[in-house]
Amino acid sequence: MPTLVRISEIGLYLRCPRLIYFENLRRTPQKIDTKHLLLRSLMLSFSQKNDLEGQLKENLARLEAELPLVYEIEPEEMEPACRELEGEIAGIAQGLAGHLDHLLPCLAEVDLYSDRLGLSGRLDRLAPGSTPSLIRTGKAPEDGIWKKDRLMLAGYALLLGEKNRTHINQGLVEYPRLALVRAAQIHSVDRARVLRIRDRIRLIKEGQLPDRPEDAPCPACWAADICETRHSLASRFF
Repeated sequence: MPTLVRISEIGLYLRCPRLIYFENLRRTPQKIDTKHLLLRSLMLSFSQKNDLEGQLKENLARLEAELPLVYEIEPEEMEPACRELEGEIAGIAQGLAGHLDHLLPCLAEVDLYSDRLGLSGRLDRLAPGSTPSLIRTGKAPEDGIWKKDRLMLAGYALLLGEKNRTHINQGLVEYPRLALVRAAQIHSVDRARVLRIRDRIRLIKEGQLPDRPEDAPCPACWAADICETRHSLASRFF
């Protein structure tokens, strides 16, 4: 039976297909992005529509104590990240107040998989109406959502659709730092592309090194050195 392709790997593939190859070879854990982890955890922590600001402040204090017990986070990283986020809570709560009907009640960190589809993933939030929702701690595009997020939503829609025997035609992307929640239509062309990318990822994980895209984000890539080494070795033979 083919190995399940994770929905997160679709996002990685869209950034650069070679990242799938090097991630598959990798033996050391990636460095934890404390700010990203903290904000994402905070957005998954609230469960009531009343007093959102109070919930977030209380949960931030709890996360400050608990996350270092779960992850390898140094105190000098956690404390300033918490203080920075503490100053943003009022704005986040005020901005998200108008979106809570779309976010609650919800299930957080929902594990989904399908042997038939060959896909698996952990969805950030399953919002009302079986709506998949992603939490993004970075910037948002001027309009709509990023292509990567649209295809990842399509992947989760496939998994949810099979599980519930229905078509999931809409998803959400949350940008808490900007107090935005954007809805996105999920089209059949998006579902089809997810399955094509799934097949390409399988080939890469079986050992096929893909070409490096011209627009690959090499300067900020953790695999830049090993990627260049492989590229140089290949050039000697071709």
